[in-house]
Amino acid sequence: MARPRSSICVSDLIPSMNERMMGRFIIIRRFRCSSRLDTLELILADEKGDRIQASIGLDCLAYDSSRLVEGTWIFIKDFGLVDAVGSVRPTRHAYKILWIPSTFFKRTVVTASVDYFKFVRFEDVLAGLVDPSVCVDLIGVLMCVGNYDEDEGMNSTWEQIYLELENVRGIRIRCRLPKGYATKFFSGLKTCADNIILCVMRFARLELSRGDMRATTLCTCTELLFNPSCDEASRMRLAFASVERKLF
Repeated sequence: MARPRSSICVSDLIPSMNERMMGRFIIIRRFRCSSRLDTLELILADEKGDRIQASIGLDCLAYDSSRLVEGTWIFIKDFGLVDAVGSVRPTRHAYKILWIPSTFFKRTVVTASVDYFKFVRFEDVLAGLVDPSVCVDLIGVLMCVGNYDEDEGMNSTWEQIYLELENVRGIRIRCRLPKGYATKFFSGLKTCADNIILCVMRFARLELSRGDMRATTLCTCTELLFNPSCDEASRMRLAFASVERKLF
């Protein structure tokens, strides 16, 4: 009989035939991919901010999946672990949690001071030092927005949106958003009344375009945030506050 193990961290999760695994995690992303609409995908993080993906198949979806809400802490017991495969993965963990019929979860309360972002340096992305097979978090000041195929002003009917983010060292990175993100982008932009608009692409996929790395989306996993509340955003806003810049 498998023996239970006390709650463990993401970094400790490895497959074992002799242990029933359990852990406490916060749901930081809930999404589906068009290629696997019968599967609900989650990105979970532990109290240290380490992340792991979780998949819930159709046979387990009916079990109270509506309670799996972003920002909620849950305790999970008796889950499986499988290899995290694919050309691009949301997290760098080698495995992902697999919901099985015996998996049990309940909401719990955890006091943690982590903001659950994993920002990377633009310089490292552009220099090819960041693994393009793992999604990244990017934060920068929104400097320009455009579309190479449209002459009219900004609107949510664009097939693609191109934007540039700039970090505190003046390095810019280009980002491409497909049409499915246009409404989210412009809706978020309308809420920004400040001259300094901080934009986060969370779980951004890196792609090579004309010899340069740029950021784009991974199905519906990628999240756009404007002027988020986190330590890095506060530091960046202070750095840009004394510099007058013209934004798109």
